[in-house]
Amino acid sequence: MKLFTGNKNPPFALDVTLEGSRLSYSVRAIMQREFVGNPNSTHSNGGKYFDEKLITEWRGDFGVFGEPIYKRSIDLQTLRQHPEFADHASFMLYAPVGLMERYNTPEGFYTQTPNLYVATLASKMDAQAYHASVLQTHPLGHILIPFKSSPIEEWSLGFNVFNPALIKASPSLDVVPAITLAMVREEVLPVVRFVGESTADALPGDEVFINFRLETPQGEPITDRDSDVYLEATAGYLVGRRIKTVGGQGSTIFRPDGMTSGEISKIKVGFKYFSGTDDLVVNVL
Repeated sequence: MKLFTGNKNPPFALDVTLEGSRLSYSVRAIMQREFVGNPNSTHSNGGKYFDEKLITEWRGDFGVFGEPIYKRSIDLQTLRQHPEFADHASFMLYAPVGLMERYNTPEGFYTQTPNLYVATLASKMDAQAYHASVLQTHPLGHILIPFKSSPIEEWSLGFNVFNPALIKASPSLDVVPAITLAMVREEVLPVVRFVGESTADALPGDEVFINFRLETPQGEPITDRDSDVYLEATAGYLVGRRIKTVGGQGSTIFRPDGMTSGEISKIKVGFKYFSGTDDLVVNVL
C-alpha cells in the first residue's frame, strides 16, 4: 500500500505499520540535531543542549526520544461497516500533535474517522477551508478508498509530517513524498467523465443520449470496477439520475422539457458524496 506524505505540520516522529488489515501509528517527540549535545554545555543561541544520551535514533537531522505521546490502531476492514463508506472516500485521521496542539479539542474527537466528502458535500468547501473554519482542526492524515469494491491493497494512506525522513514505515508500506494531501486526493481518487464533447445541442422535444465512464484522474478508463454514478441537471429532465456502471461505463437520456430556444442546462456527473467531477452543457436551439 502507498503511504503519501504531506508537509503541513511541525516536526514529530511518526511510526506507521500495516499488518494484514491492521493499521497502527504512533507519534514520538524529536529534537533537531543542532540542539543535541552535552547537556552541560550552552548553545550559541542560549540555553543548554538537549542530552544526546536521551536520543534513541536519528531520522535525518532529527533525534527521536521518549515513549510515544500518541498512538492509535485501526482495523481497516471495519471501515466497510462505516455508515459513510462509499466510492471516492477520504476517511480523515486526527491526533493531538503538531498543529492540533494549539486547539482545545475534546479527546473523543481523535477516535473518530469521518469521511471528508460527506462532511463537505453540502457546503462544497475544500478540505483546508473546512478544517480551518468549521472544525478548527488540522488532520494528521487520511485513508483513501477509490471504490467500495476495491481490496485494501488498492487503498492508500496519507500523513502530514514535517519531513518524510521522520516517518518509519513497515515493509508493507511504500512511502511516497508529496506536496500536500489535498493534491494526493486529486491525483489518486477516481472520477466520472462524460464521453465525447463537453457541449451538445438539442431542439425542444429532442432526446440527448449521454454516455460517461469511470476514469483515473490522469484520464485512463477504469474497466475493472463499477460504481453508482449520480447526475443532476440545472434544467430539463434526466431519465436516470443514479446509474450503476457496467464495465466502468454508463449512460442515460436527457430531455429539454420545459426549456425554450436559447436556454442551456448544465449536467453534472459524479459520486454520491463527491459530485460534479465533470460537466456537460446542453444548448437548446
